[in-house]
Amino acid sequence: MNYKYIKNISSDEATILLYGEIGSEINGSAFANEMMYLQDKCKKIKVRINSIGGNVIDGYSIMSSILNSKVSTDTYIDGLAASIAGVIAMCGEKVYMSDYGTLMMHNPSGGSDQAVLNLVKGTLVTVFEKRTSLQVDVIDRMMEVETWMNASQAMEKGMIDEIVSSGKKVNISKSESLKNMVLIYNKIINPKKMNLITNKLGLSEDATEENAVESIEALQNKNAELLAEVEAGKVAIAEMVAEKQAIEDAKNLAIETENNSKVEEMVNSFIKNGVAKEDEKESLTKLAKVDFEGVKNMLSKVTTVKAAVKLIDLKNIAVKNGSEDRSSWTIRDWEKKDEKGLLKIKNESYDTYADMYHNFYKVYPKN
Repeated sequence: MNYKYIKNISSDEATILLYGEIGSEINGSAFANEMMYLQDKCKKIKVRINSIGGNVIDGYSIMSSILNSKVSTDTYIDGLAASIAGVIAMCGEKVYMSDYGTLMMHNPSGGSDQAVLNLVKGTLVTVFEKRTSLQVDVIDRMMEVETWMNASQAMEKGMIDEIVSSGKKVNISKSESLKNMVLIYNKIINPKKMNLITNKLGLSEDATEENAVESIEALQNKNAELLAEVEAGKVAIAEMVAEKQAIEDAKNLAIETENNSKVEEMVNSFIKNGVAKEDEKESLTKLAKVDFEGVKNMLSKVTTVKAAVKLIDLKNIAVKNGSEDRSSWTIRDWEKKDEKGLLKIKNESYDTYADMYHNFYKVYPKN
């Protein structure tokens, strides 16, 4: 078997590398398949990470493969774990981080459907919440403002279990491009590999990562020009590509049509069980059509979180002379008649407060 991400295998332990951009350099399905293969070959798996993040859907596949692993699986932040790569790091049974490593978390982006983005963010917040003791609103805010952490800060917030001492010091500014940061960490993790790169590019041993990037980009531009010249003289190839795409589109359409009933059944089940609301059905359906198993696995884990939410019975509010039915009160009634009671509801059952707020103002409050 040809491995793309597996580094080594023994009966006791295996290592698989998440070194690269997720969705382009790292294919989520292929990575998950290699994870499944390892589970039958060893007793423990190490997932080593140095990635700028990337596509969330591919990230879901990788997260699910780690969370559902049949053998003990630990994650190691060898250099940079940014965006969805940082969320993947949180899925290890134990999380280790190099003392010179960097962890970054931010809001998911891409696409114009804010409801879908909000749903995705909710699942990512859940992963951080289950790993740490941080409150949901704290995690939400950290993602909102884009938070960068070194190993000590990540340990302080409960994101990692252990810092791996290396004896190396690295000073990296957030102003560095994410790709340059990965190159810098790659040079530290495997200096011989960086020497091979500089030699291959005809650069001196003292060449910087910026020099390597510039040289690679120049080669890419040259290759693009050559490719353009070749394609211009080969109409037949273009027709074959178009035909292949048409076949692939037809295949995808057939798969999508076949899975529609399964997606609808799952979405209706989540709504019926109270995991999702009726007005979330459209956005939830869109996401499930893209990655059915990933969404099913992630939302199944959200179920336990939602089940633990405390609700307040507005029909039996304790007052001096017993109890009172205030289920018909709007949030404005509470603000005018019992402001302290409203604050208690907000602190003890935020979902109840949020629903009253939304029913009156037609928007949800900002935490």
